[in-house]
Amino acid sequence: MKSASQAAARFKAIALECGASACGVAAAGDLAEFGRFAAAAGAAPAGLAYLNREPLKRKNIGNWCPGAASALVCAFSYWAPERDYAAALSGVGAPAAYLKSSGRKVHQPELTDAPGAKISRYALDRDYHLIVREKLGRILEALKKEFPGTEGKLFCDTAPVMEKELARLAGLGFRGKNTLVVSPELGSWFFIGGLALNAALEPDRPCGGECGSCDRCVAACPAGALAGGALDAGRCLSYWTTQAKEKIPEPLARLSGGWVYGCDICQEVCPYNEEPR
Repeated sequence: MKSASQAAARFKAIALECGASACGVAAAGDLAEFGRFAAAAGAAPAGLAYLNREPLKRKNIGNWCPGAASALVCAFSYWAPERDYAAALSGVGAPAAYLKSSGRKVHQPELTDAPGAKISRYALDRDYHLIVREKLGRILEALKKEFPGTEGKLFCDTAPVMEKELARLAGLGFRGKNTLVVSPELGSWFFIGGLALNAALEPDRPCGGECGSCDRCVAACPAGALAGGALDAGRCLSYWTTQAKEKIPEPLARLSGGWVYGCDICQEVCPYNEEPR
C-alpha cells in the first residue's frame, strides 16, 4: 500500500498525463478565506447573486462532496505569451457571429457590433467548462483504474467550491492583486478545475509568492476595479460583458477599450505573463 505522499505523487502524475498543466493537493476542511469570500459575495452586483447560494458548501469542500478527504486541484493552460492575439482574434471571424455560434451570450450588443471589438483570450475556443470537465473525467477514470475504490466529484467554475483558494493551498500559485491565481511558472493564463476525492493524500504546501511592490494591474484597469487585492465587480468590464443582465453604464462603456466579451488588461500587463514558459 502506498503512503499518503506516494499516493499524492502518483495522483498528480496521472493528472499531468491526462492533460493538466500543473496540479497539487489540498486537504479537505474549513477554509479560513471563506469569511472574506462571503463578505464580498454579499456585496456583489445582481448578476453574481449565485455566489450567495449554498454558502456553507463553499466553506468546506467536504460539505459539497460528503466523504471528500482531499482536493486534487489542476491548472489547464489556455494561452502562451508567444501567441499572436491579433491573429487568433482574426481567426474566429466577426465577434458577434463567433460568440453566437460558440454558444456564448452577447450581453452588450451595442459594444459587440462596434469596430475593433475584442474577445478575451479564454473565449477564443470551445467552452472551457466542457474542455476541462472532459480532461477531469479522464483523470478520474485513470485514478479509479489504478487505485480501486477511489471516488470523486468534478468541479470547474460552476460548483459551489472556492477554487482559487484551493489552488493556492495546493501550491499552484498565489493570489495576485488582480485577484487571480498567479503561478510563478505558468503565469495566470490557465483555468482551474479539480476533483474532490475520498483519498487521504498528503497536501502540498501553499504557494508563498506575492506581487510585492508591483501594481501594474491596479494601474492598468481602466475602470479602477482593483484595489487592496480585491475586485469591485460592479466596475469590472469582464463582469459587464459576460454576466450582467443590465446594460453597461455609459461611463464604463466609454472605458471599455473595445473589450466586448471579457477583458484581459490586468493579465496582459502582469510580469508573470510576459515570458514564454
